[in-house]
Formats: sequence, structure tokens, C-alpha cells
Amino acid sequence: MKSRFFLGAYWDARHDSLGECTKSVSRLLNGMAVIDLTLSHWYERSRSRKDALARAVDGDELSQLEALLLKGRNRYDEGGGVIEELGYSLGLWNGAASDEGEASLKVHCGCSDNRIGNSVLLDLPMASQNLGDATSASSLLALVAKIWRPRWAGIMSKRAMAERDFDADRPFVDWMIYVPRAVQSVPPSANIVPIEGLGSIIIVQAQPPSGNDPEELNRIRQVDAAVSTLKCTTRLR
Repeated sequence: MKSRFFLGAYWDARHDSLGECTKSVSRLLNGMAVIDLTLSHWYERSRSRKDALARAVDGDELSQLEALLLKGRNRYDEGGGVIEELGYSLGLWNGAASDEGEASLKVHCGCSDNRIGNSVLLDLPMASQNLGDATSASSLLALVAKIWRPRWAGIMSKRAMAERDFDADRPFVDWMIYVPRAVQSVPPSANIVPIEGLGSIIIVQAQPPSGNDPEELNRIRQVDAAVSTLKCTTRLR
């Protein structure tokens, strides 16, 4: 991938239990490892690289993942009590030796506060054997959709997010986007990947957008217009 891309998945208040969040994080870590080698090793964040590399995270160790989610709970400034309605969170790093291979993951789940919601945020590595390919990237997006069932999710460039006023409250179209609805038609340049019972991924084009090609921007606008009409259709349950 020539530029930094980002996977974001967002959903409204949902009171997932600690056990449900733990199993979902485990499925995510194990599923990502199959899709791309750069997403197969994760570490706790720390003050130094050396310290972080000593804190490896195992996707099969549910007790470790549970402890990390509990550690990431929000607390009141006074008294230090847990703010239960804000759920659980964790942040991980893939331990890459170079900037180009670096990836980071943040998960916020189990939040029942309507003002905040939940999310999975994944900074993708610029150097990857698979993630510059639409098939592999859409597999990653499908994995997140199946596990977390977000209101919407997408893979987009950081440049596009900055230049086109990204807002997590509404679907943002760049390279590909997931919506929890069955999509029947899109502009000719785009491709639909159905996820049975969960909705659709719309891939704008085979290669990641460069961000400065007028034809690419026109394709993105066409798909964005198609996605905006989906609010009138029935949401899949």
C-alpha cells in the first residue's frame, strides 16, 4: 500500500458483556493473522519499544484479553470508580521494526452510552503483501463486519479523511465500505461483495485510490451517492 490506509468500524450503544467482547477480540486477532502476516503479532502499548515487545498478546489467551479490556475501562476522576456504561477498550501495536510495516489497533466495545458508541480502529501498514489487493482487504473488512456487526465500516486513506471532512457518524466512501444492507446495484466501476445475512461491501475500484486522480474521485462520488440512498432501505437484522 503506497499510502497510509485505515479501517474504521462504528456502531451505536450496545451492552456487550465482558465475555462477549473478549471472544470478539480473540476472533479478530486470529482472523487478521490469517489474512496478512503484518497483522499476526500484537503487543501491549507501552512507554518504550523494548517494554512493549516484552508484552506479547496471544489471541487465544482469553484471560489475557479479558484483563486488557478490564484495564482499559474508563474511570471517574474522583474516587477512581469504573464508569460501567462506557464499556471496555484496548490498544495494541504490531511490533513492526519500520514505519512502513507498523499497524495499530484500538477496540472500544460494550459501551451503552448513546453519546459515545463503539468502534474498531485499525491503522493498516503501508508495507504489506496482501492488503493492497482488494480481495484481501475486503476479507479483512468482512471479518470485522461479521464479528462486530457495525452500523458501517470502511477502508479509507488518511489523506481522504482529512481532505473530505471525515465524520464517523455517517458512512464515508473511499476505497471500500460495508453497510448492513443488501445492495443490489452500484455504478459500473464498483463491485458488490455480499455478506450473507449481514449486508454488503462495496468496492469502489480494484486498487487503493491515490487521492489525486479525477477519475477515481468521480467513482468515489458515484458510490457515495449510491450509499446515501440506502438509508431508505430496510436494515438487515
